[in-house]
Amino acid sequence: MTETWIVIPARGGSVGVPRKNLRLLVGKPLIVHTIDIALERIKPDHIVVITDDDEIAEVSSRRGVQVVRERKVADGSSTLDELMLRHIPDLQSLGAKEEDLLLTLQPTCPLVSSERISDAQAKFAAGAGSVLTVKDDRHLRWTIEDGVARPLYAARVNRQLMQPEYRESGAIIGARIRDVLKFKTRIVEPVELIPLAERESLDIDTFADLATAEHWLTRKKILLYTGGSRELGMGHLYRTLALAQELARHEILIVTEESKPLGKEFFDAQVFEHREVDSSAQLLEVAEGFDLVILDVLDTDAGLVSGLHAAGCKVVTFEDLGPGALLADLVVSDIYPNPKAKNQLVGVQNAILAPSFETIERKAEINSAVDHLLVLFGGTDPSGLAQKSLRALEAIGYSGKVSCVRGLGADDLSGEFDLDLQVMRNVKNIGSLMASADLALSSAGRTITELMSIGVPTICMAQNEKELGHTHASSENGILNLGLGSNITSSELETQLHRVLTSFETRKEMSETALSQIAGRSNHRVVNRILDLVSL
Repeated sequence: MTETWIVIPARGGSVGVPRKNLRLLVGKPLIVHTIDIALERIKPDHIVVITDDDEIAEVSSRRGVQVVRERKVADGSSTLDELMLRHIPDLQSLGAKEEDLLLTLQPTCPLVSSERISDAQAKFAAGAGSVLTVKDDRHLRWTIEDGVARPLYAARVNRQLMQPEYRESGAIIGARIRDVLKFKTRIVEPVELIPLAERESLDIDTFADLATAEHWLTRKKILLYTGGSRELGMGHLYRTLALAQELARHEILIVTEESKPLGKEFFDAQVFEHREVDSSAQLLEVAEGFDLVILDVLDTDAGLVSGLHAAGCKVVTFEDLGPGALLADLVVSDIYPNPKAKNQLVGVQNAILAPSFETIERKAEINSAVDHLLVLFGGTDPSGLAQKSLRALEAIGYSGKVSCVRGLGADDLSGEFDLDLQVMRNVKNIGSLMASADLALSSAGRTITELMSIGVPTICMAQNEKELGHTHASSENGILNLGLGSNITSSELETQLHRVLTSFETRKEMSETALSQIAGRSNHRVVNRILDLVSL
């Protein structure tokens, strides 16, 4: 019966990356990654590491595979074909027969899948003389002839329209032992190719390649579950988008609730893969195989969190007062804390903001007059607080510019206003617009933290009873919170607006307090904190 032998040639010397084959990659020596790949398909006594290095020999032996010492110190000048020919007698002494398959796996290709070993075996079974892993390498190429640049292509076309052109990845090359002995090479007709994707084709030759390998080996599958509606608002959707952008090096799937169609509408305009589910049961099916599930849907159900844990997922929830929060691996509560949750990140320092707020310049100083006033009451404004604010500004005779931003779920404003008013929808760079304002009126959602991060003085009115519990919208953070918007009389609102509009010192103190409270916060820091705390 034909058997398969894996040979892993591993020199001790390396110029570009010293001790390359022993350098730790995600916690284990580089060569061990290749040994473990081989062990997934081949029994250990048929895996042979050929090396000139004592430490490589010891590390390999600890994995239970065979080790053959190179008869002379390898200097890198001999070819792998010569190395194989030189050591076929060693393989034969270990039990290899001439009809057996000899596959060479490179220790510098730690990302090739063990499935490619099976692919190679199948191609030999179908009559291949040798098998090579390759990468599609179509490009518009040039050469130099007699000092003149000349193209190596017939026509300038897009890469996808070019004839396939492959380069050897080096990950796997194989032939039958008898053919290697006969032809003195591992390349024997007919040759069969195994094309590899970008990840699997990586061959580590530099420190940059090591960094790339670490990226792929630490990449996780992360599911973000959220929803948006007139009642719930749009903040959850925007936070989920910011999380997805910060986590984008991982494999991301965004899932929204079918009963809240604003979610699908919102993410249809984004680049991330997304889908809808109609129930918790369907969400559990979709989450199978994910490393982390982030729930941004307010109060979670204990059964859902337990089901996700049973599926092998870590669970993080946001602003969660439900029973599921007590079971979650972590609760992030930048707006209001859960008094019962054990593992929790609390306060504006743990807020996730739209990425534009990471780079936008903070207000250098507060203007002596309020020339531009911003009215922001969430994506839906269910209590009609924008309308109420505009009427109050009209009543006190405010003459500056007013920008009123309306979200996807907000009704159109009714009536005319005696104001220099611009009503805006689908604002692409809200951070820049905020930074241009001298004062803002907002509900008590995540917009408060965004305004804080820039240092815009802010007057807040809560949309509902739940928002009254949002601890970030407070004087400690430089916010003037007037309470429940529906309970505030027009006269009270006009009085407070006039007071802040006419007091430069009040606005300056509000701005400085906000900036001091949120100094140092970034999405990158918050996300790394989350991943560290759930050990991902």
